Amino acid sequence: MIKKIFLPLLLVTVLLLAACSKESSSEKETTIKYWSMWNKGEPQQVVLQKIIDDYEEANPSVKVDVQWMGRQVMSKVRNAALGGNAPDLTEQSGAEVEGTLFKNDLAEPLDELLTMKIPNEGTPFQDVFIDKMLSFYQQEDKTYFIPYEIISSGFHYNENAFKEYGIEPPKTWDEFIKVNEKLKSEGIAPLAQDGNIDFYNAYYFYWLVERLMGPGTLLEAAGDKTGETWKQPGYLEAAKKVQELVDNGYFADGYKGSQYPAAQTAWASGDAGMILNGSWLSSETAKYSSEDFVYKAFPFPEIEGGKGSYDQAELYLIGWVAPKGSNKEAVQDFLAFAMQKKYQEKIVSDTKNISTRKDLEAPAALEDFREIVVNASSYHKEYDGLQAEYPQWWKTVFLPLDDQLVFGEITAEEFIKELQKQTKDYWSKQ
Repeated sequence: MIKKIFLPLLLVTVLLLAACSKESSSEKETTIKYWSMWNKGEPQQVVLQKIIDDYEEANPSVKVDVQWMGRQVMSKVRNAALGGNAPDLTEQSGAEVEGTLFKNDLAEPLDELLTMKIPNEGTPFQDVFIDKMLSFYQQEDKTYFIPYEIISSGFHYNENAFKEYGIEPPKTWDEFIKVNEKLKSEGIAPLAQDGNIDFYNAYYFYWLVERLMGPGTLLEAAGDKTGETWKQPGYLEAAKKVQELVDNGYFADGYKGSQYPAAQTAWASGDAGMILNGSWLSSETAKYSSEDFVYKAFPFPEIEGGKGSYDQAELYLIGWVAPKGSNKEAVQDFLAFAMQKKYQEKIVSDTKNISTRKDLEAPAALEDFREIVVNASSYHKEYDGLQAEYPQWWKTVFLPLDDQLVFGEITAEEFIKELQKQTKDYWSKQ
């Protein structure tokens, strides 16, 4: 009788233990849902995939379910977050993250990550970054955005060509005009420009406003529903300086019809002296440049009496953010792993970009840009944050008008008058 009772009890116990073991095992399994801004095959995608593979190997109970969604990822994340179905992790430029997630309270703070140790290094996470990179997008002293790549913009040039013509990189607008004249006298088009890329055309007016009026002033004018802010004299002065470049014939012939990447390729081949563009340009043009081409860069010149200085830099950061409802513990563990030096070295060597880690140098072609950023007295966002804060205004009002200014189709006065009118009309319909 004892035997008959004992065997069923033993069997039940074994089954219960097995069930508990299975339940315990399943509880340990974690999935990090990651929506990336990169497309398959891009250098950053390849680097990130390596990090993911190594992380999963080191953490067998964790699966990183990554989807390579491209540059429009943030709008998809926002919609998913509003519906309560956001990924655990995503990435984009800081300005877009701020405009899409932060202002709608759709991101999780990651402050616990700051004091976590970098695996295999033992250094606190916050201590490996270049100064001010982590704090640039802080919200009320909380850290939501983890940058891993630095981009900026300025004038690119070939050091050997400048030496050949006896040109020193200009620091002021007057010096810049003299450089343009010198290049013209040598039979070289001073400025290359792919006119079909409207946001490349926008660099000139945006930078001139930054140097004349300081950060935040473009954003202020764009957001003024009356349009009256555009009447301030600094905006017209900036537009007149763009017109000065056009009227003096400094842009390469045919720039209005130039189809990307024709102009930047021609510049790299020696057909133009300078090009105002993002720091990514060197990697895009390297295969077209000659063996003696030495990539150098200088900041947008300062303007006498302007509020913006030569050492004020654009800070265009690419980084990670955890949308609302994310598994913060899992995300932070992954990010600590991802910021290891051996992986961030690949941001430099494989993607040809600048890492936010302070112990890594830039690729040779980007040494000047790293110096510009590291030694800056202050920073502003790319395009003053316009494209992220007011994306529809940016696309439908500003860019078309700016194209007309850059192509010499309207005067500076007409440009400002239309900005005032169309900004007011735009906001009246919102």
